[in-house]
Amino acid sequence: MKADNIKLFDFLSQDRVIFDIPVFQRNYEWHEQQCQQLFDDLRQLVDHGGEHFLGTFVYVRESADGLGALERIIDGQQRLTSCMLLLKAMVDADAIQSKEIMSRYLTNEFWDKNQNIKLKPVERDRPAFRAVMNGTIAEYNGASKVIENYEFFKRCILKSQCSVTELFTAMRKMNIVYIELDDSIKGENPQVIFESLNSTGVSLSPTDLVRNFLLMRLDEKSQETLYREYWLKIEGLFSNNIFTEFLRHYLICKMHTLVNQNAVYDTYKHYYADNEFTTKDALKELYQYASYYHVLLTETATSSQFNHILAHINIMDKKVIYPYLMKLLNMQSNDMLTWNEVIEIMKVWESYLFRRIVCGVASNGLNRVVISLLKHKSTESEIDFVVDRLLTTNFPTDAQVREDLLTLDIYGKRRDISKLALELLEEHHSKETVSFDDAQVEHIMPQSLTNDWKIEVNNAEAVNQQYGGTLGNLTLTKYNQEMSNKLFKQKVTYYSKSNISLTRDIAESFDQWGQADIIARTKTLGNELIGILARPQNVVTKATFKGEHPIDENVDVTGTKPTRLTIDSKDYSVESWRELLWMFLDYAWSYDSASFLKLNQVQSLGRLFDNKTRELRSPVLLQNGVKVESNFSANSILAIVAKISELYGITEFVSYTIR
Repeated sequence: MKADNIKLFDFLSQDRVIFDIPVFQRNYEWHEQQCQQLFDDLRQLVDHGGEHFLGTFVYVRESADGLGALERIIDGQQRLTSCMLLLKAMVDADAIQSKEIMSRYLTNEFWDKNQNIKLKPVERDRPAFRAVMNGTIAEYNGASKVIENYEFFKRCILKSQCSVTELFTAMRKMNIVYIELDDSIKGENPQVIFESLNSTGVSLSPTDLVRNFLLMRLDEKSQETLYREYWLKIEGLFSNNIFTEFLRHYLICKMHTLVNQNAVYDTYKHYYADNEFTTKDALKELYQYASYYHVLLTETATSSQFNHILAHINIMDKKVIYPYLMKLLNMQSNDMLTWNEVIEIMKVWESYLFRRIVCGVASNGLNRVVISLLKHKSTESEIDFVVDRLLTTNFPTDAQVREDLLTLDIYGKRRDISKLALELLEEHHSKETVSFDDAQVEHIMPQSLTNDWKIEVNNAEAVNQQYGGTLGNLTLTKYNQEMSNKLFKQKVTYYSKSNISLTRDIAESFDQWGQADIIARTKTLGNELIGILARPQNVVTKATFKGEHPIDENVDVTGTKPTRLTIDSKDYSVESWRELLWMFLDYAWSYDSASFLKLNQVQSLGRLFDNKTRELRSPVLLQNGVKVESNFSANSILAIVAKISELYGITEFVSYTIR
């Protein structure tokens, strides 16, 4: 490795050199803010003199055709590209300086005209960059950061009170540190060097880092081949933000553990190493699962039934279960499940998620449910395992759904969910696929009451406030604007002609509209909805299966023994429920001592702590010196740990494993 401080212009003026941006690098992404900062730094040099450190450029030097050299830029491409765009803007603003800048810093003067530009960007940016350098921007079609920033620098120069000569002279005072890496097999690992740098500019996303990690270690030909065969196709499926989201869900799916958004890259490196992947193997698997993820986002599986249920789940905004759905798609793809079996599992998920929304069950425990399902071995029935797991993890009963729907302001809470409920009912009524794209949710008793409504309905305002957003007062229509705030007897004329059966039924079944009618219709529709989104019947009463369980899972653990307590992905070996209790309490103290000291004020935890009125039967001394009771049943211990986890807000990060 060679490293030294050097003038920017000395670096750019190297003869017969091409600065090559490898395919694994991201596209040119500098925004106006970064360009403005570069130009401001240059202005400071004009006004105040001195020197300016621009940053570090890291590259691998290789021999090239024609006795030249190729410097593959590992770090610094954003700054390097921006500096060359700034120099070209100077060229086009002042003919006096143009020849020196072009011949010394932007081109290899005596090389073939088609290859003489010194910087070779990634493929996507290459046409735009050549258009800037060749002065043919007018012929370039499409949007490009390269062209945007070149035009920005031109505007800065024209608005500046400094001449191009002054700016060019000041730019001579910009310094960089170059690091030239050894290209031999025993040379430095470019990825390790790259990760250790704290470069200026736009920070790299986990997607950028994973791409670099996979492709940087390869020779140029292999980079090009695998980039085109796999990575370019994956990039075509997602935007950058969705790509990072996919990587996180992919790792959860494959590693069966929670993955923090900020730890995606580090986690991926561990996964790569643990599986002893080659780059090709890793990219092949990534592309396979990216295809599954694309199906989940776009609802484009080969099964229309799957897509239909998936669309409902997407409306419920439950991407948290995507890692498990990727597992399902992979099992179907590998003939481990039929589409019919997959669809049965999807129906259970649809019912589970919808019922939890209606009953207000918090979704923060879904992560752990998904993790436990991902760990299931394929030797057992997948559908039975899913049913058993979900039934023991807050799967609301028919009675709970029926009761909550009576008073739930489903429209006010989630209007998309209220429309979904009505669509499910209409599909059930009509027994055929209906397009709801242009349908709207109609309030039978309108949200804004007219005086006529207040006269027509006794206590109309109170009724509307309590029941106006409930399911019984809602229907679907394509003529919402026309009906507006009309009285019920006027609306039924429209309802009777509706092509939506759910709406026609109102005109056929009701002569008036008030509190009793809304409640009656809510009960009727609620019962229908419960039948459509059925709750599976085979109830699990004991944890007869081995494996990991979320702490908030409703399981009878009598007669079982734990082997492990897991908190925030860290495992603690235990041999008894009592040991699990005091190990968790030691963690709770170290995690938040102030909250721990307040636990004895929680009424349901009163038996846990020593006090003057009661002597502990089986005391245990915790690491902080506090004595606690340990004489509890297995189920009571789980309830205590679950309660404290809830108070600490860490429920989704706590689980236990049964022997």
